[in-house]
Amino acid sequence: MSRCILVFGMPRSGTTWIGKLFDSHPDTLYRHEPDSVRRLSFPLYPEIETAPEYREELERFVASLPQMRSAKVVGKQPLFPKSYQSATGLYAYRMGVSVAKVASRVNRNFPCLCRPTAAGREQMRVVWKSIESPGRLGVCVAVLPDARAIHLMRHPCGYVASVLRGEMASRFGDLIPSSEDLWVFKALLVTNTGKTYGLSLEDIKQLTPEERLAWRWVLTQEKILSDVARCERVLTVRYEDVCANPLATTRRMFEFTGLGWQPQTERFIVASTHAAETDYYSVFKNPRASAERWRSELAPQVIERILRILRISAVSRFYPDDVQAPVALSEAAT
Repeated sequence: MSRCILVFGMPRSGTTWIGKLFDSHPDTLYRHEPDSVRRLSFPLYPEIETAPEYREELERFVASLPQMRSAKVVGKQPLFPKSYQSATGLYAYRMGVSVAKVASRVNRNFPCLCRPTAAGREQMRVVWKSIESPGRLGVCVAVLPDARAIHLMRHPCGYVASVLRGEMASRFGDLIPSSEDLWVFKALLVTNTGKTYGLSLEDIKQLTPEERLAWRWVLTQEKILSDVARCERVLTVRYEDVCANPLATTRRMFEFTGLGWQPQTERFIVASTHAAETDYYSVFKNPRASAERWRSELAPQVIERILRILRISAVSRFYPDDVQAPVALSEAAT
């Protein structure tokens, strides 16, 4: 299980779609946000120097992934045929997920009684997709020496717009808006990267919701990039690049993680990118429209405030076009 593939990113960064791209490979066993169901005990933003302290817990957690039964973890649609599963097994798996999801309306933790574990299949790679643990990525790859990781990054304006849209539509389970999760900001501000800005929690409280989310994005991305800077087993991928050229970018991610190319993945890419957006969490949508939607959703002055924060950070190198165009945005706001 140490040869797992990690697909980590902030919420609303396209991790579900990228996770399902990996799930479409016949030799993977996909686990959807297992750390949101079975919580890890250590901090969300641990310093990389403390990694050895969490080795045993992470090894146990990864080893437990195949056995998990939560419908949320094992039942994210679509469900793909696998090299280690018969047609009958796939049918039973799909039925088991359907039953578990219906039963979960009454019993929230109703288990999926039939799901694949790929037991005894050496070529199988377990995929751990997470929006809970992006700040733990450095620690994870440090103590899992055979793991490969995709760090997914979305433009901060895209992240902010998507979070606000989801909150407006009440699509999140949290009662507190993300911009008001002050405990998260408190945790970020005391990290080694967070301390470099000299910001206090009182400073954060004075900001608009969009600015708070922009700082959350900057501080999280800087933390991740700092922790994995010297690790060749982590590939940072922009969501916008996957949207612009999903076939080539997926091939690159598969090659990086040691997976061969498969026709099933190519068919899923075609199916998932040639559909009108039907649901907030759907993996079937027009990717280019999804990536650029923030440009029409956010007011020019809001975009400028977010970009002003982005320009302060070295992470701005990932989005140089927007960073280098402050005058045009300012003029558009007047």
